[in-house]
Amino acid sequence: MKYKINLFLLASLTTLHLQAGDLRTSLFNDMKEFGTIATQTKQNEHYQPYIISVFQGKGLEKLGVSNLKEALMLVPGVDMATDNFNNQTPIFRGSNPSAYGQSKLLIDGVVVNNLFFDAYSEYLSMPIDMIKRIEVIRGPGSKVDGINAYAGSINVVTYAEDFKGFKSPDKVVFKYGSYDYGMGGFVKNFKTPTLKAHIDFYYQKDNKNISSGPDGLSQGVLGPANVGLSQSGDAPLWLDEYSLGINLEYKEFSLKTRLLEHKQGSAYGINFALPQKNDRMKLPSYYAELGYAQKINHLHIDIKAGVKYDAFDSKAKLVPDNVVLNGVTFPNGGYGEHYAKQRVLYQSTYLKYEGFTNHRITLGYRVTQEKTIDMTSKLSNLRTGDATLVDYTNTLPFFDKDACRDVYTISLQDTYDVNEKLSVLYGVNYEQTSYKDAGFDPRISLVYRQDFKNIFKAIYSTSHRNPSWQEMFTKNNRSRVGSTDLEPEEVTSYELAYIRNFTSDSYFQSDLFYLINKNQIYNSAANPTYRNAAKTDIYGIELEYKGHIFPNDELYANYTYVNGKFTVDATNANGSLPNVAHNLAKGYYIYHFSSAVSLGTTLKYVDSKERIPTDLRQKVDAYTTLDTSLNYKNTHHNYSVNVSVKNIFDADIRYPSPKNTYVDDYAQERRTFLITLKKSF
Repeated sequence: MKYKINLFLLASLTTLHLQAGDLRTSLFNDMKEFGTIATQTKQNEHYQPYIISVFQGKGLEKLGVSNLKEALMLVPGVDMATDNFNNQTPIFRGSNPSAYGQSKLLIDGVVVNNLFFDAYSEYLSMPIDMIKRIEVIRGPGSKVDGINAYAGSINVVTYAEDFKGFKSPDKVVFKYGSYDYGMGGFVKNFKTPTLKAHIDFYYQKDNKNISSGPDGLSQGVLGPANVGLSQSGDAPLWLDEYSLGINLEYKEFSLKTRLLEHKQGSAYGINFALPQKNDRMKLPSYYAELGYAQKINHLHIDIKAGVKYDAFDSKAKLVPDNVVLNGVTFPNGGYGEHYAKQRVLYQSTYLKYEGFTNHRITLGYRVTQEKTIDMTSKLSNLRTGDATLVDYTNTLPFFDKDACRDVYTISLQDTYDVNEKLSVLYGVNYEQTSYKDAGFDPRISLVYRQDFKNIFKAIYSTSHRNPSWQEMFTKNNRSRVGSTDLEPEEVTSYELAYIRNFTSDSYFQSDLFYLINKNQIYNSAANPTYRNAAKTDIYGIELEYKGHIFPNDELYANYTYVNGKFTVDATNANGSLPNVAHNLAKGYYIYHFSSAVSLGTTLKYVDSKERIPTDLRQKVDAYTTLDTSLNYKNTHHNYSVNVSVKNIFDADIRYPSPKNTYVDDYAQERRTFLITLKKSF
């Protein structure tokens, strides 16, 4: 009997040991899988060799955030600027508010900046409901596979992202709000053992017209004879767009494609003259990228090839009735149709090797061909003043129809884990173009993890921004004149950061930055030719906190201070930064009354902004906005309703206008409301 009992105990212990071993193996595999997901989704952003902030789409939906632009306004150090086209662009840490292309926007890893402006204003209206996560890297160190970001990069991750055990839900969304805004869209995912398919679609439209003026004619932008023709009225800022995105994965192959048809009102006028209500500008964007990714032992192979089309397409009344230009009177005003279509072809190959102990080496190249493939220019008769359009494509083009540029980039990078606490990333990009070479951009980043609670970062990086096509190839324009002699803008950055983790979901982050910018591209109403005329030294601090006050709430807050000196055309060496808010404070608070009901509040403060030295107007006024949002989620039927009111106290928000144009700057929307209905499947 004793012998049988001993055998039973031995068998039981052996079984328990095997089960424990299986459990340990299972736990190890699960941890490894979760670690991979965390790395790929930037959930361990505090360990990344960048200054990074991550916002989850579902959390932003609770706050009533409507689109990508509103989400980016929550990011530390990010402000917004616009122009007479209402071509809006995020400004990172006060870096050259007069230029586009300071940052790069990627959607699921594909760069979508348009070629004409090197901007992505047409994507800022992307509904937040189509976005799973937004990863924002601040600073020029955000180089990814040959893509140089001058001041920062934004990676929008859609619900095409898929991990084992983490299924993205299907859903339909409907919205209605101020300015007769309406939106409808859906997200659908399909999966088999070998094929993953994702599709998202949305259509949105509004009737936004905002009281503006007097327009630029009041400041003599079209000459002293036309000052009396200046107008005030509604600037057409309406929107009409739809987008279809498709992502496919079959074994090692992938396809990412998107079609965006974006149409908007002509805003504040091409020549700073208030346009008609139906005048419009189109900024369509189409891209398709094929990818092949394979892992062979320690070697990762990543090959991509893509094509992207975008265009600038404007049809508008350019000048008012009875205007006099070059001695010719236009009794019925002057009209114009301008169209330029661009194509970008690119191919990249990157090899990532992890076979060396504590090293992860990346080597590769990216080749890009940029080209204008169509251009037309039609204007009212410049000789007689008759409003009937005349084709000036060949005799007076607004743009170089033969514009083209080739860009070649080689990258080498190594991430070296010195020990379990210290990691070093170092590397270099070399870029050559068919115009002006950018040369070498080195980078080094150190991450020291003292323990879970205390993390330190030190980053040195250089980067550049190639001139946009508007800056290089614009012709016969009163407010913009291109130059192919432009050098790339250059920046050198020094950053120090400290992160204090309190719990797994609460932390405090602080970072100091110092940026040296030179060869910055600049023009003005007095001298519309683009030139490398400005340089700035920028320094500041960013503070960021995320945590809780009570068990059932979420609190996020950040503060940014920016300052420096600005020099243009070798004068005003001690001038302060123009058109830059020195203080930015933002945050949100969400309180969960239950699993079904939550109330969210968003607060933003943007400091006043000084003018360029020769602009004698008063500062652009500071403003504070308060938004609130009530969210109800029915888990039984998988639907939610969100009601939000934005800018509750009706603050007057204005973005700076150039000197001698709109004297009262560019007015933005005031108080608005939005209702969102979402159904998940």
